Amino acid sequence: MRANQALAKLRAGGVLSGPLMVYDSPDMIAQVADMGFDWVWLDWQHGQFTETTLNAALGQLLGAGHVPLVRVRGHEPGVINRVLDMGAFGVVVPMVQNAEEARAVVQAAYYPPQGQRSGGGVRLGTLGGVGGPAEYFARANDEIMMVVMVETEAAIARVSEIMQVPGVDVVFIGPGDLMLDVRANGHDAAYHEELVLQVAAAGKETGTVAGYACGSREEAEQRIAQGFRFLSYGSDSRVVQAGFEQLRDESKDW
Repeated sequence: MRANQALAKLRAGGVLSGPLMVYDSPDMIAQVADMGFDWVWLDWQHGQFTETTLNAALGQLLGAGHVPLVRVRGHEPGVINRVLDMGAFGVVVPMVQNAEEARAVVQAAYYPPQGQRSGGGVRLGTLGGVGGPAEYFARANDEIMMVVMVETEAAIARVSEIMQVPGVDVVFIGPGDLMLDVRANGHDAAYHEELVLQVAAAGKETGTVAGYACGSREEAEQRIAQGFRFLSYGSDSRVVQAGFEQLRDESKDW
């Protein structure tokens, strides 16, 4: 079976980064596929993908030898199973609140005996290499990356329990949603940072990788120094916006 090079790097102690993709543009996906990121995260939760365009994007990335991850829309087992059958090398699951929910999404992502994923998918024979689907079924549990997101104060209060669920590779902070929850509870940015550091500390204690979404190199370096090793760094929409802003600023005095 084709190896998940991003997961191998993670297990070896490396720092991983890649962009978030929200546009379902085949041309943009093709450009990113040639860039050499550790992984590319296709956003089915907040992005513009339909199931058809998501499937096509996964095909493009796999054809280029890339490691595609998909942020699914929720915890429904059939959706998690479906994107893995399309060839995703991992799933990013939003709004995981406790260890019970983490165990449920792990069950959906892995084949027995580790989970309850159903066997099928026309693309899996290719991923299985010369051994075909049987090789994929035998080895997929070792190559699938499970990323769960903690995005509320309540979830971070249970983060150590979540991190200790077998099959969870990364616990990733959604900083935007976390800030919405923090402010709704009457707290501020300083408290948000305290929660972030709690996740970093729990990662060091449990050995499970902590992840964070970064918008600048300075922020990424700060989070790496704190112990985060899985970084969502930038997005296609931000790159496009920044590019057009630069063009506007360079030409506004003409």
